Amino acid sequence: MYGILMRQQTERISLMKESEIKEIIQAQRLFYRSQQTKPLGFRLSQLKQLETLLRDHEEVLCEALEKDLGKHSSESYMTEIGLLYHNLRAAQRSLKRWSRPKKVATPLFLMPARSYITSSPYGCTLILSAYNYPLLLSLDPLIGAIAGGNVALVGLSEYTPHVNQVLFEASPKYFSRDYLHFFESNKEHNTRMLQERFDKLFFTGSTTVGQIVLEAASQYLTPVTLELGGKSPALVTAQADLNLAAERIIWGKLLNMGQTCIAPDYCLVDESIRDEFISLLIAKIVSLYGENSQASADYGRIVNQRHLGRLQAILEKDADQIIFGGTVDQKDLFIEPTLIQGTLTSDLGAMKEEIFGPLLPVLSYHHLEDALGYIEEQEAPLAFYPFSKSKPEIQQIIDRLQFGGATINDTILHLSNSRLPFGGVGHSGMGHYHGRYSFEAFTHQRSVLERTNYFPLKLMYAPYTHVKDKWIRRFLK
Repeated sequence: MYGILMRQQTERISLMKESEIKEIIQAQRLFYRSQQTKPLGFRLSQLKQLETLLRDHEEVLCEALEKDLGKHSSESYMTEIGLLYHNLRAAQRSLKRWSRPKKVATPLFLMPARSYITSSPYGCTLILSAYNYPLLLSLDPLIGAIAGGNVALVGLSEYTPHVNQVLFEASPKYFSRDYLHFFESNKEHNTRMLQERFDKLFFTGSTTVGQIVLEAASQYLTPVTLELGGKSPALVTAQADLNLAAERIIWGKLLNMGQTCIAPDYCLVDESIRDEFISLLIAKIVSLYGENSQASADYGRIVNQRHLGRLQAILEKDADQIIFGGTVDQKDLFIEPTLIQGTLTSDLGAMKEEIFGPLLPVLSYHHLEDALGYIEEQEAPLAFYPFSKSKPEIQQIIDRLQFGGATINDTILHLSNSRLPFGGVGHSGMGHYHGRYSFEAFTHQRSVLERTNYFPLKLMYAPYTHVKDKWIRRFLK
């Protein structure tokens, strides 16, 4: 009964008419033009409000994440709520410094003058998030939007109705709708929203939808940040610590049941250590989630039947290559941790698209050069995870390949450092955020050169003479 009620409430909230969409956007634009969002004090107060909302609803949000994704409360805190607290506190501590004009040198021929860069909010922003980390992927960009002095419309995935309902009901108690408004992100809504003019678009999701967002943004030449995905490889060389690599790859792969944009999508392993490494992978799965992972309270669930069906189709195609796992329970939205064995030339269904689930292809290679060439032939991944005890080997690998970000000898963790920019390249995205980079993603860097009212630069004015030309050439060389 509770689930039915939640769906009914979400449907009522989600059915926004086109006139209502226009009304909200216009109200937010007017509020932004009132200049209220720009003072440092206001921005700090709104960041504090967001933190308060989270702390007041932490328990119910953890319950909602369990209902929507089967997440254990510890995992919800570690991968979403705790990271948001950390990033909110960092933004509150640092915003004054981030907002300060940055002085830069002025060339001698422009003196007397001073030059500096200011950060200006874009204005009316649209944030479209994804279902796999519904809090982190909606509120983390929002931290940047608030810190930058913008107003925001935030789309929450239709696949996480319980999380959405908490934010729909809670947010009006903390924020004016003219300043911040949450809505359900679905195909109908997004199509309507993308027809409107925004000053900044921030999208997290698939490359296919990202291309649609980018095309829509081009109508108004709206700046866009795209946080997409792709097939992020783990590369295990013959010089790796195999026990450590197996444990860390399995942890990163099965976190949130593989529904993580930077999860190790597949693993390349030197053929000389393949069998030993596969045995270790199996041992680590059992160590983390037991012999029966379906009974483990720590193991999540696939978000819905549609995505489970997609993964099940991969399992059916690659059935002959499955060396561990493969069990599916449709009613429970459960897929057992699964290892699929192959080589660089195998025609695996699991290698045709981003997996986004608990299936790990393990592909053996003969020479390291073969593995690097294989990765180079694919689209640039969002993340990359090389494992080796040899620093020269790691440096060779890192220098050669293109990727969004990397964790060396581990997985996932580069995302957790808010001092590092997070983002993809090419098909895995454009732009980056986290920490100061979130602030910069939602602000325009303005160049300002301030001249005095004295000493006009008549050297540059017509009529031009031989003497003027001589001095111009002396200054500009």
